Amino acid sequence: MAYVLGFIAADGYVWKSERGAKYIGVTSTDLEIVEKIRNIFESNHKIGCRVSNNPKWKNRYILQIGSKEIVEDLAKLGIFQNKSLNIKFPSNIPDRFLKHFIRGYFDGDGGVFLGQYWRKDREKLSWVFQVYFISGSRIFLEGLHRALKICTSKGFISNKQRGYALVFSHRDGLALFRFMYNNVPEELFLKRKHSVFIKANQLFNGPVEKPGVLVSLSRRKSWVQIPSGPH
Repeated sequence: MAYVLGFIAADGYVWKSERGAKYIGVTSTDLEIVEKIRNIFESNHKIGCRVSNNPKWKNRYILQIGSKEIVEDLAKLGIFQNKSLNIKFPSNIPDRFLKHFIRGYFDGDGGVFLGQYWRKDREKLSWVFQVYFISGSRIFLEGLHRALKICTSKGFISNKQRGYALVFSHRDGLALFRFMYNNVPEELFLKRKHSVFIKANQLFNGPVEKPGVLVSLSRRKSWVQIPSGPH
């Protein structure tokens, strides 16, 4: 359940109806993750689809469930209605659940990037590997940064057009991979993002599964990239 609570903190919402009924909702462009969350709840609720009229935007999938208990659990973590700009990182998550909460948040509002660029000063290709978390609340990311000190050594928060990003590079990114995914079944993570971590881990710590696929780049091209971020 910590995974679901983390995802809701990122890409979910809570609300109370005029009659006092309490609901939680999750929304994502990844149908896979919405279906997995429904399975965790052992729910048969229908998943809605908001079709985009803009060809550049993906359709969004929505799951809404009435649950007084979960709304109250979220409130204990400081997650309320209209949370986006004032949410704080929960200070009362038990250590054994921390990685699941953070991975849930990452699958909602995080991303991993693996790419190459041509370095003119060294006349060679260099790899870029970054892991990032996004939020409209800087305070939340500052708390997350402190919590991740258990497995990372650096990281920085940068301003974005619509909020902030907590960014980690290379070694810290691999440390986050081990922390978030160690001994976790595939029912509790988004495959699209996990697969980029696998490629990065193979690249930096072992043989690449398909040699040549990631490194085929001419000097005329500045980037080859495998981004996987929030949509």
